[in-house]
Amino acid sequence: MPLNIPYKKNKKLERIVEAIKRDKEIQQYWDSANIIAVDRLKINDHGKVHAAIVANIALKMIRLLSDSGLEPSIVKDHGMSKDDAEVVVVLAGLLHDIGHAVHRKNHAEFSIVLASSLLDRILKKIYVDPKERVIMKTEILHAIMCHHLDYKPLTLEAGCVRVADSLDAKEGRARIPFELGRISIHSVSALAIKDVKIKKGKDKPISVEIVMTNPAGIFQIDELIKAKIKDSGLENYIELRARVKGEDKGLIKEFTL
Repeated sequence: MPLNIPYKKNKKLERIVEAIKRDKEIQQYWDSANIIAVDRLKINDHGKVHAAIVANIALKMIRLLSDSGLEPSIVKDHGMSKDDAEVVVVLAGLLHDIGHAVHRKNHAEFSIVLASSLLDRILKKIYVDPKERVIMKTEILHAIMCHHLDYKPLTLEAGCVRVADSLDAKEGRARIPFELGRISIHSVSALAIKDVKIKKGKDKPISVEIVMTNPAGIFQIDELIKAKIKDSGLENYIELRARVKGEDKGLIKEFTL
C-alpha cells in the first residue's frame, strides 16, 4: 500500500513523507514488525499498511479538530503551527508499531527507542532550529508511546494517534489471523466490521460510524475502540455510532456509544 497522505498545502509534511517513501531503513522496520506480528505470532498486520492507515486517520482527526476551533497542543504549548501538528500525528502514526520488530510485548517502548534515531535524521531535513527539532521529536515520541493503553495521552495529537490506531478495524485486517487459523472472539468480531467512516460530526467535531455485518462486531468496539477513546483526551470531541448492515439486523439495528 502506498503512503497516500493528503498533504493539502502542508509542504513540511509533503517533504517528510516523500523522504520516508525512499527510506529503506524504515521500510525494513515495517517488514520486520510483520515478521514478528504476522509470521511468528499469527496476529494482524502491524507493518506498512497499518501504519499508513493510522497516519491517515490521525491526520483526518487533527484536521477536523483544528477546523472546529481546537488548538493542537504543539500550537498551544510551544507556539508552533498546525502544519507541525500534522507532521507530529503522521510521523507518530507511521512509526508507532515499529517496536514489533523487537517484540510485541512492550512494543510501545521499543518503538520510541527505534524511532528516536530515525527522527533525528528525518526531522533534520526540515527543522533547522535545534529547539524546534527537540519539540517535534518529543511530541512525536509522546504520541507513539501513548498509543498503548498503559500511557495516558497528554496532547491532542497523541489522542488522535491513539484513537486512530483502534479505528484500523475493517475486516481486511482481521483476515490475516483468521486465514492463518487463529480463530478467536477477537478475529471473528473484527471480521464483522465492514467499514469505518470518519467525518465531521453534527454535535461534536468528529463523527465515527462503524458498519457491521453482524452484532459480533460489538466485542471489537467495546474491547478496543471504546478502550482507546477512554482517557484519550478526545472523549468530548467524538460521536461514535455503530449499526448493523446485513442479515442480522433483527437483533441489533443501531446503537450509539
